[in-house]
Amino acid sequence: MIRHVVMIKFKKDAPREKIDIFLEEVKKLPHLNKEIRDYSHGEVVHTRYHSGDFDFANCCDIDSYEAMERYMSHWAHLRMTPFLPDILENMISFDWEIDYWGPGFDTKAAKEEAEKETARVLPRHDDPAKAFVPEVRGQTKKRAIEMLSAVGLELDPEVDEIIGSVWAPDRIMFVTPEAGAEVDKGTKVKIGITGDWLTGPAVPAEATAW
Repeated sequence: MIRHVVMIKFKKDAPREKIDIFLEEVKKLPHLNKEIRDYSHGEVVHTRYHSGDFDFANCCDIDSYEAMERYMSHWAHLRMTPFLPDILENMISFDWEIDYWGPGFDTKAAKEEAEKETARVLPRHDDPAKAFVPEVRGQTKKRAIEMLSAVGLELDPEVDEIIGSVWAPDRIMFVTPEAGAEVDKGTKVKIGITGDWLTGPAVPAEATAW
């Protein structure tokens, strides 16, 4: 199975009515071309800064390379050509072979994985005088303090701000000693963390497995 993705940047001065015509016509593709599987499309989520310099994307699955050739040369695909000149500034297409499909959500399996994840990020040492450095990378400073405290460690007050982030503000990227290192209880752990500028909407509050 091949997954076919197309991303389009509209001209700044593209008339909205012509964009709407294009959007209406492109909806017809899966009804006219039998090679298409699981078709979807939509305009960019403008609140996500890392969505890139594109305004629209569509995605579909196609059974094989031969089917892809048939899809590309099919009249239903070629009929879209006249709708683009007035609105298209840039377009990129990307295809890949799908070699894995994620399973449906399994509550039992999720619980098992959460337990494994807890053991991974917050490993406990058998020696009461020792501790393993938790995996605090990806966490906020506040959460790191809680995790370090849970295993008897402290956060070094000297924190390195690495870079502002458009995707993951206030997230730890580096930790010294490294995650998993065996240290004495009470050891101060130093972090390098992203800044908080150019941020998008706040990340929804959601409890982690640990």
